[in-house]
Amino acid sequence: MAIGDAVASIVGTAQTDRQPSSGVEEQLSCVTKSGSTDAVRAHTGANAVAVLLAAANGYNDVSLSRNIAWMITNACFARKEGTTDQAFLTGVQTNV
Repeated sequence: MAIGDAVASIVGTAQTDRQPSSGVEEQLSCVTKSGSTDAVRAHTGANAVAVLLAAANGYNDVSLSRNIAWMITNACFARKEGTTDQAFLTGVQTNV
């Protein structure tokens, strides 16, 4: 991939991380999820902050999931928690 390439990831129902390789940065602009059970968080491996709460349904709570500027790196990445919902993350690669 190169700077400016689109990033799109469908995350299944397992707990899954979207974690770019070391030195790579991605700016996510939209995060949606299929249900209201699992949270999507910014995670460092030790600390986490909710981006979409478990109760938020990305298909219905549109304002919670779109028009964001979330930079993920190898050290601060996206984690879809739980084992029920699917998530869809889109954005652009900004650094390699």
